[in-house]
Amino acid sequence: MNNKKTMILEDIISLVLRAGVVLSIFVICIGLFLHIFFNLAAGSLIIKIGLYILFLTPFARLVVSLFMFLIEKDLIYFFITLAIIVIIIISNFIAQTKI
Repeated sequence: MNNKKTMILEDIISLVLRAGVVLSIFVICIGLFLHIFFNLAAGSLIIKIGLYILFLTPFARLVVSLFMFLIEKDLIYFFITLAIIVIIIISNFIAQTKI
């Protein structure tokens, strides 16, 4: 039973990671198409959005893992994952305030 539950959780995390990468590739390709064939400035912006999606994919995995640990009532890993998320968010705020 526990092994089956672990496999389901791993499948969900795998799906989140694959979806993030595929969505990122799709958005970047649209941006490249617009930039190369139509020479639109919006193409560069769309490419940047695709890169942000790619950068945020591992963060989305952390958030999904956080909820999965909560559902499993695995509080040690829940709090470790929560601490990592808080550290990432705080470090981004600190990096944005410094010029």
